[in-house]
Amino acid sequence: PPDSRKAGQDVSNLLSAILRIDVDHADGGKNYRIPADNPFVDLKGARGEIWAYGFRNPWRISVDKKTGDLWAGDVGWELWELLDRVERGGNYGWSVMEGRQPTNTEWPRGPTPILPPTIEHPHSESSSITEGLTYYGPRLKELQGHHIYGDYDTGKFWGFRFENGKVVSHRELADTTHRVVGFGEDNAGEFYVLDHTAGTLHRLVPNPQQDQSATFPRKLSDSGLFSAVKEQSPAAGVVPYSINAEPWADHAVAERLVAVPGELSIKAEGAAWSFPKDSVLVKTLSLESKIGDDASRRRIETQILHFDGIEWMPYTYQWNDEQTEALLVAAAGAERTFDVADQAAAGGKRQQTWRFSGRAECQRCHNKWSGPAIAFNTPQLNKSREYGGSAVSQLDALAQMKLFEKPVAVDKQQPKLANPHDASAPQESRARAYLHTNCAHCHRLHAGSAVLSKMPFDLPLDKTDMIGVRPTQGTFGIHAAQVVAPGDPFRSVLLYRMTKLGGGRMPHIGSSEVDREGVELIYNWINKLPPESASDRTGDAAAARLRKEEFANLEMLRATKLAGKQSEIVDRLLASTSGALLLERYLGRGELVQDVVIAKASRHAEVSIRDLFECYLPHEKRLKRLGSVVRPAQILALPGDPVRGKKVFFENAAVSCKNCHRIQKEGKEIGPELTTIGKKYNQSQLLDSLLEPSKLIDPKYVT
Repeated sequence: PPDSRKAGQDVSNLLSAILRIDVDHADGGKNYRIPADNPFVDLKGARGEIWAYGFRNPWRISVDKKTGDLWAGDVGWELWELLDRVERGGNYGWSVMEGRQPTNTEWPRGPTPILPPTIEHPHSESSSITEGLTYYGPRLKELQGHHIYGDYDTGKFWGFRFENGKVVSHRELADTTHRVVGFGEDNAGEFYVLDHTAGTLHRLVPNPQQDQSATFPRKLSDSGLFSAVKEQSPAAGVVPYSINAEPWADHAVAERLVAVPGELSIKAEGAAWSFPKDSVLVKTLSLESKIGDDASRRRIETQILHFDGIEWMPYTYQWNDEQTEALLVAAAGAERTFDVADQAAAGGKRQQTWRFSGRAECQRCHNKWSGPAIAFNTPQLNKSREYGGSAVSQLDALAQMKLFEKPVAVDKQQPKLANPHDASAPQESRARAYLHTNCAHCHRLHAGSAVLSKMPFDLPLDKTDMIGVRPTQGTFGIHAAQVVAPGDPFRSVLLYRMTKLGGGRMPHIGSSEVDREGVELIYNWINKLPPESASDRTGDAAAARLRKEEFANLEMLRATKLAGKQSEIVDRLLASTSGALLLERYLGRGELVQDVVIAKASRHAEVSIRDLFECYLPHEKRLKRLGSVVRPAQILALPGDPVRGKKVFFENAAVSCKNCHRIQKEGKEIGPELTTIGKKYNQSQLLDSLLEPSKLIDPKYVT
C-alpha cells in the first residue's frame, strides 16, 4: 500500500497524525505550545504534538459539544472507509492495517496497540467518507443526539448514537447525488451540508414517501422479464446476449438477458456506458446433475441486476425442484446442497453446496468502482452471435434492436476478450482474459482488493504488480514466494490460491469449487513467462534447487510400486507447500495413485498443505467451515470440546492466539491472560471475541 516513507506508525514525524497544540502561546521558538498532557511528550524521539496517529487520510474532525468526544473520518485505501472515536495516544493502524484488514504485516508498529475503527464501511457502499457532527438541534427530533456523517462519492448519509462505549441505532439516513465535502452548524444547532461540485448548501428533511420495498416481486414470474418462466421465454423487449469470457461458476453454465425500459437506450460511449433508470441485466445459472449429460441440466438460480438510476441493485431467485418458478432469496442469502453424478469423483458421485449470495456479497463485486456493469461492455460483447437464425455481430445486432442510442464503435487498439477455453487463441490472451473475468473486478485500482496486484486484461503486464512481486497477504509457506513467479508456477501464490479450498482461496466470493481447466491455463501461462521479467530474482537459485529436488521425488514416486516407499516419498513432498502443490498438480491430472497421497495429505498438520487436497475428499469428510456469512446462533448450538480446543490453541499453526495470549503459563503476554476467561465471559461473549478480536479491548491493553 502507499506510504513509501513508512510514516503511518512512526511517531517521530507528524504525518498520518492528529495533532493537539496550544496556538494561544508560543514556546521553544515555535508559534505554538505543546500541552504537557499530550500522550507522547515524554517518549524519546516522538513528536509531542501528536494526539493520535495511524490515519491514512482524515477528512474532517469534530468534537461533540456535550461529551467532548473527538471524531474523525478516515478515507480508506482499497477496502474500507473508517469513522474513529479518537482517543488520547490512539493508534488507528495505517499503514500496517486498513481498519481491521492487515496490509503491510511485516512493517514495524507504533508504540501503542492498534485500535479498531468505531464504524467501518466496505467499498461496496462508501468510498470517501466525510466526517460530520453530533446533532443537538430542535428541528429533527428523531435525530437529536445522533452523530451524522456522509460520503463524498456515494452521496449517502448515516446516523447513530454512541452510548456507553457502543454504537447504537446505526442506519442510513439518505442516499443522494451530492458531493458531501463538509458539514456546518448554525447558532441554533441546525446542521447544513456542503456540495463541493455544485457549490451549494443543503439540509436533511423527512422523506414523505413510504417504503416501497414490499411491492418488489417475490416470484420471478412477477418480474415482467419472461412471457413464460418455466420455458425461460423472454418477454417482449428482453433480449438474450452472450459474452466472450464467462467467469467460473462452480461448473454452472449461464444464460443472459438485458432489458431497458420503453423507448430508452444505452449510451455506449467509451468505457463508461450510461444506462437508463430501471435497466435490468439477468443471468440464469444451471448445473448438470450428471456431468457430461446436457439433458440433466437444471436451473439453480436467476440473478438480476436492477439499475435504480444511481446504483445496480442485486437480487437472486432460487428455482424450485419442479423447475416451474423461482422465488426471491432473502437479503442474507442461502445455501443448498445438490447430489451430482460425476465419474471423476470417489464412488462416481459427489455433493456440491451452492451459495445463493446475499445482496451485500453481490455488491462487493457489482459496485461503481468495478465499472457500470462488469460483463456488459465492448470487450465482452464484441463477438458473433446467432439472432434470427443467422450469425451476426452481436454489437451490431443489439444496436439494430435500438438497445444502444447509436452503433458501438469498436476500438481496434483494444482487442476483444479472448475465450479462455478457446485453444486456438494465444495463451497469453486466454490467461489474461481469465484473470480479467474472474479477478479484475476486485483486483484493480480502488476496487476493494487488499493487495497491490491489478488484473485488467488491457493493463500492460509490467504494470500489474503481479510479476516477480512479493505477496502482501501471506506466502503460505512457499519459499521465495511471488504473486506470479515467471517460469515457476510452484512459487506463484496466484496459482496456489486458485488450487486450494478454505481460507485464502481465490476467488473467495461466488465460488467454492476448484476450476481445473482454469488452474491448468494459469499454470501453463506462468510456466512460459520468461524468468528475467521478474522484478525480484533474489530467490531464483534456491528455488531452482528446491524444484529440482521436488521433481526428482516426483519421478521416484511414479517409478516405485512399493507402498512403504510411496509413503516415504509423499512425506518428503508434503514437507513444503511448493512440493505439495507439485504433488496436487499431477494427482489432479490423473498421473498418480490417489489413495496414498490423499490419505497423507488430508491429515497433514499444516492447513496450508491440507487445503490443497480437500477437494478430493467426499463432501461429508470435508472440513465444515463458517462460510461467507457467519451465524453465531448455529455455532453456539454445537457441543463444545475443551480438549480439542486446547489442542487447537497450542498446536495448530494456522491459529495465532498464543502469539499474544497465555493459558496456564504457555503463550505470550502481549494481550490479556486467558486461563480464567470462561469465568469472565459467557459463551456468546467468547464467540464474539473470536469472530471480532479487536471489537472490545481490555482497557489495560489499550495504551
